[in-house]
Amino acid sequence: MKNSLCLILLLLATACTSADTHTQISGGNEKQQTFAFERNIPFDFDWQFHLGDVSAAKGAYFDDKAWQTVDLPHDYSITGEYSQAHPAGWRGGFLPTGVAWYRKNLEIPSEWKNKRIILRFDGVYLNSDVWVNGQHVGHRPNGYVSFSYDITKYLKGVWGKPFDSAQIAVRVDHEQAPTGRWYTGSGIYRHVWLDIVDQTFVPKDGVFARTGEVDFDSQQAQVLVDTEVHGAKGQGPFRVQQKLFDADGKLVANASTLVNESSEDVALDKTVLNVRDAKLWSTTDPYLYSLHTEIFKGEQRTDLKKTRVGIRTIDYTVDKGFLLNNEPLELEGMSFHHDGGPVGAAVPDDMWRRRLMQLKEMGMNSLRPAHTPFAPIFYDLADEMGFLVMNEAFDGWETEKADYDYGLFFEQWWQIDLEAIIKRDRSHPSIIMWSIGNEVIRKTSETQEELVKFVKALDDTRPITQGRGYMLGYDDIAGFNGHGEFKGFLEEYHEKYPKRTMVGTEITHTLQTRGVYRTKTAYRTRDNPAPWEKDDPIGKWNKIKDKVFLVPDLSEQEVFPEASKFYDSSYDNAIVRMNIRDEIKLSKKLPYLLGTYRWTAFDYLGESFGWPARTANFGIIDLAGFEKDGYYLYQSQWSDKPMVHVLPHWTHPGKEGVEIPMVVYTNLDEAEMFLNGTSLGTKAMTDDMQIVWQVPYTPGEIEVVARSKATELRKVIRTSGKPSSVNFFADKSTIQANKRDVVHVAVDVIDKHGVMVPNADSLLSFSLEGPGKIIGIENGDILDHSHHVAPERRAFNGKVMVLIQATDEEGDIRLSATSDGLVSKAMIIHSVKNTAPATLDNSKPKLIANH
Repeated sequence: MKNSLCLILLLLATACTSADTHTQISGGNEKQQTFAFERNIPFDFDWQFHLGDVSAAKGAYFDDKAWQTVDLPHDYSITGEYSQAHPAGWRGGFLPTGVAWYRKNLEIPSEWKNKRIILRFDGVYLNSDVWVNGQHVGHRPNGYVSFSYDITKYLKGVWGKPFDSAQIAVRVDHEQAPTGRWYTGSGIYRHVWLDIVDQTFVPKDGVFARTGEVDFDSQQAQVLVDTEVHGAKGQGPFRVQQKLFDADGKLVANASTLVNESSEDVALDKTVLNVRDAKLWSTTDPYLYSLHTEIFKGEQRTDLKKTRVGIRTIDYTVDKGFLLNNEPLELEGMSFHHDGGPVGAAVPDDMWRRRLMQLKEMGMNSLRPAHTPFAPIFYDLADEMGFLVMNEAFDGWETEKADYDYGLFFEQWWQIDLEAIIKRDRSHPSIIMWSIGNEVIRKTSETQEELVKFVKALDDTRPITQGRGYMLGYDDIAGFNGHGEFKGFLEEYHEKYPKRTMVGTEITHTLQTRGVYRTKTAYRTRDNPAPWEKDDPIGKWNKIKDKVFLVPDLSEQEVFPEASKFYDSSYDNAIVRMNIRDEIKLSKKLPYLLGTYRWTAFDYLGESFGWPARTANFGIIDLAGFEKDGYYLYQSQWSDKPMVHVLPHWTHPGKEGVEIPMVVYTNLDEAEMFLNGTSLGTKAMTDDMQIVWQVPYTPGEIEVVARSKATELRKVIRTSGKPSSVNFFADKSTIQANKRDVVHVAVDVIDKHGVMVPNADSLLSFSLEGPGKIIGIENGDILDHSHHVAPERRAFNGKVMVLIQATDEEGDIRLSATSDGLVSKAMIIHSVKNTAPATLDNSKPKLIANH
C-alpha cells in the first residue's frame, strides 16, 4: 500500500482547522463517540504523476511505481521550458500543455464502513476524467470550477476485511491549445479533499447563509439560512439544528427543524436566526460568525457543516454610489488572473495570503478575479481581510475567443458550471456582485437575460454585472472595460440612461516595468502595439487619439533613451487610454460610477505582446511579487496610513548634469526635496497626485521630507556603487513542517555599503540545505526564459525572489547565494512542528540575518 493506515489516521487527527469534529450531543454535553463524520481531510500529498497519455493508467492494478511523486497543487505547464513552438503561444506565455495522468491510492479504514466517501477537487485544468478502481466516475471540461464525486458506490466489496484500498486515477487533457487568452496552467492545480459523512448529510455547498433585515439603530439583525440535505430517503425522522456562534465562540442564535421526508433530497428554506448586538462585517472590521449546521438522529449528531457568516448589507444608487452597511464606499479595486508567477497556476495558500496583504497595505478594498472563479482559499482570505469581491464566472459564452476555450462547451455545460460557482461561493460576505461574462464575443441580450435569471434564482441578494455588457440591458450594473476609459464615454452613457449605476470592470490599463523609466509619454497603440493592433497601429491610433487622456511629457528630450523597447516606463506615463491619476479622478468625480477595477494588480503569465515576452507589464506588482512605483501611487490615494515614495532611483552613471524628473507620491500635504543636504524647495501636493522636481544628476543622496500638520516622514535614496554582495529579506523566519507553508525570500544585490544596486544583473546561484525545497525563483523580467526552479537566476534591476516550501520534517533550512565577484551569503529559516500557523506581518518583509 502506498499510504499506510497510520497516514490516514494522522490526516483524520490533523485535518485543517476548518474541518468538522465528530462528537455526540447528550444532555447538553458534548461527548466523544465512535466515528461519525470527518470533513476537509487533505488529499494533496504523494500522488504519482506522468506527463503523457497512458490509457491503461485508469486501471486499478496499473503499475505506476516508475512515475514521479508530486504533491498538490501541481501545475505541469510551469515545469516546462519556454518555446515559441508551444501551441499556447503568446496567449499561454509560450509554455507547454499536453495530456497527463495522476494516480493515488486511498486506504479504506473499517471505520468508514456504511459512510459516504466524497472526493472533492477545488479545480483541475482541463478536461478532467476521474476513475476509481478502474470505473469511470465523471468528466468535467471546465478547468476553473470546483466539483466533487460521491465515490462510495465504486468501493463495493472492500468491506470484507478490516482495511482495503481504492485506486484514484485522474486524466487531464490539455493537448489542444490555446484554451484561454492568458496562461491557464495544466493539471490538478488546486487542493483535493475527502469528506467522510453519514448516509444523511449536508453537502459541501448545501448551506446558503446571508443577511436578512438589519436595524442599524438597535443593532438587531437576521441571518437567513437555506439548507440542503442529501440522503434523507428511508432514514427516518431527523433534526436539522442551526447554531450561530460569535468570534469568541459564544452561541448567539439557534433554530431547529424536524424533518420526516420520504424523498432523497430535502431543501429547508429561510431558517431565520435573530442576532442581538450584531457586529457588522466591513472592509475595516471583517467580523465573522460561525454557523454550525448539524443533523441529529435521535440524540446522536451525525453531521456538522460549518459556514462562516458575515452580517452586512449592500446597496447601490446613482446619487450615492455603492453602500456597505448603509454607508457610501467607493470601490477601489483591481483585476488579476489566477496564476502566481513562478509557481504558475499551482498557487500555495501562503502566496495568496501574502498577495492580498500587499493589496490591503496599499489601501485597496475590492478584488475582481478575472475572468474565472478562483480557488476557495481566495474567498476565505477575502472574508478574513475585508475585501469586497466581484466574482466572475466566464470570459466568454457560445463563441470561442481562443481556439479551444470554454466556448466549445458553453451551451452544454454553462448551467451545471454556473450553479456550481454560485452555490460554492454565495455565503461569502466578501462577494458583493456577480459578473456573468467579460468582453463576450457575439453576445446577445437573450443569453444575458437567461444567465441573469439563472443566477437570481440561486441568489437574489447581489447585483449582476458584465465586463462590457452594458448595451444588452438585463444586468443590474453597467460594466465598462477599455471603452470606459475614453473621454466622456461614461458621461454620455449616463445621459442616455440616467437611472443606471456603472462600474469600471477594467479601468484603467497602464503598463510599468519595475526599475525602468522614460520621460516621454508612451501610448500602447502608437508606440508598442498589442498583437491585435499590429496590423495597422498608426491607423488605429489616429482613430482614438482625440479620445485618449493625453499625458504631458516629463522632459523635452528623452532622458533614458537606453531603456529597452520591450519594457515600459514606471513613471505614470505608459498608458493605453488613461493613466492611473486620471482613473482615480474619474472615479471620484462621477457618483453613479461605483468604482473601478484596474487592469491589473499583478503581472500575469501570458497575453503578452509576442515573443520574447512572457507577459505584458499591466501589473503594479511584478511576476516576482515586487511592488512597482504605481503601487505607491495608488497607496498615496487609497491608504490613510501616512506614506511617502520617491522615484526613480538615484544611480545614473554617465548622466551627470542631466536633469532627472524626480517624482514624489505622498498622502501628506507637502514635501521638501534635498540633494546632498541642500534643499530644492518645498511643494504642496495638488490634485495632480504627484510632485515633480527637475534635479541635475549628481551622485550622492536624495532625501524627501513629507509633512502634514501632525506627521513628518523621511525617505532617503542613495547612489549605489558596484555590486558587492546580497541581502535577504524574508516574510517569515519560522515555518511549519507541513509540506504547505511557504516563505518568500527577496534577494537584493547590494554594494559594499549595503545600498541596493538598482541596475544590477548579477547571475546568482542558489543552494538549499535542510527540510525545504525551492518551488520557484523569479526576477520579474518579462523577457527572462529561465526555468522557474533552476538554481541560477540573473537579478533584474537588482532583485530576485526565491520561494521555499516546507517538507514534513523539522530542522533548519539554509539558503545560500553565490555569484562571481560577490561575497557569498546565507540565511536560516526554522522549520518546526506542532506550533500555531506562521503568519505574515502587515509591514514590509524584514531583513533576515546573513550567515
